[in-house]
Amino acid sequence: MSYRITRGQALVEFALVASLLVLLMLGIFMFGQLLGWLHNLNNATRDAARIGAVCYDPDGDNDLNEHIIAIVQQRTSNLPNSESVAVVITSYAPDGSPFNNPQKRQRGGTLRVEVTYNYNAPVVPIPGILSSPRRLRSVSIFRVECDRN
Repeated sequence: MSYRITRGQALVEFALVASLLVLLMLGIFMFGQLLGWLHNLNNATRDAARIGAVCYDPDGDNDLNEHIIAIVQQRTSNLPNSESVAVVITSYAPDGSPFNNPQKRQRGGTLRVEVTYNYNAPVVPIPGILSSPRRLRSVSIFRVECDRN
């Protein structure tokens, strides 16, 4: 076997293995980025639910949900496509029935904050795995520690 043939064989093998390694590295990078975004979303949801459960209202206008939404928007502003973040706030009585008025809070009840984030994957989409767009979702439920009508 000549030197020229073995050299060509090594080049072909390297091209096959290198392409798989690059694809694996891109997958690891994308997974890490998604995990970071989910961590950010979980923190924003938890912080907002905590603020809502203690009836935080610094401006005294009785609009508790505006502060929850503001906290979520502030904490998720560094995400790409952050304008796609949606917040759903539901307040429950101590018996578990939801209130008709979303601003109402009753001590002993629960407050559920759900945040969804639609993102577009920045790397080449792989059908069924990394297809764009995707959705991340976070839910936090806290016991309400105040009374507000």
